[in-house]
Amino acid sequence: MFLSVAKSIFDIDNVGKRWGVRILYLITVVLNAAIHFNPWADTDFTPLQNWVMTVYDMNDYDPERYNALMSNIPLSTGNLIYLFSAVIGIIILLASAYIYAAIFVRNFRKEKLASIKDPDPDVVNYAVSHIPDKPIKISTLIGRIVLLLLVSIVIAVPLLSITMYFLFLALIGLPFVFTIPVAYLSGDKGLFASIPYAVKISRKYYFINMRSIALVLFAAIIVDFTVPLLANISLTAFYIVDAAVTTWLWLSFARLAALAYCTMKDFPIKGNNRPFAI
Repeated sequence: MFLSVAKSIFDIDNVGKRWGVRILYLITVVLNAAIHFNPWADTDFTPLQNWVMTVYDMNDYDPERYNALMSNIPLSTGNLIYLFSAVIGIIILLASAYIYAAIFVRNFRKEKLASIKDPDPDVVNYAVSHIPDKPIKISTLIGRIVLLLLVSIVIAVPLLSITMYFLFLALIGLPFVFTIPVAYLSGDKGLFASIPYAVKISRKYYFINMRSIALVLFAAIIVDFTVPLLANISLTAFYIVDAAVTTWLWLSFARLAALAYCTMKDFPIKGNNRPFAI
């Protein structure tokens, strides 16, 4: 059971003919790895770390010294370029995750529509009774991805500031809200209507979703501990592997969100029935 759930989540290229997802993965990895090889970026933040410790160790408030420190924050141009590149990298990962989730839902619905043409009467009856929706149009989808990405960027800073202080509550609420972007990208609901809708269909799936999310988070923790060890052997290998694994985890979470949404919407829990997809 555990291996089946893990495979359904982490088998990211198992969508349609696979090549679209493989190209998306490759482009994302290359762009994120390129950030580390930027010749103008400076990853040495030692002066900034020393500055922070100096400010932290100030026992008595000295206005002149404090103002002097605040007016001379040791961030080089290279540091700023690296930070800007890192933010761009996160935006690229987020965009890739949204694109992946949209591809998954479209393919899921296209396959269900195609199953109507199957000559098996049982398959036809099942498909007809479970297809209230059609795949979203590409032109509409592109607009929704762009809008969702812009909204995500705008709310990222206040949202992260809140979750830093209420991390435990954020984790508890994650199974309710992690499919909100998918509900919007599927074309089923508008931007704001997706929020209550995703929460509503997630209620009976709460612990199933929590289990699957925990699996992805556990994989992320393992990666955070193991991949940096490569830096002691080769920085080049570390940068490439880190970009590859990070992209894989982001797309795995996007796959989980899309898989969970399709399952919750098309196979609602009734009584003691439990779906096997997630």
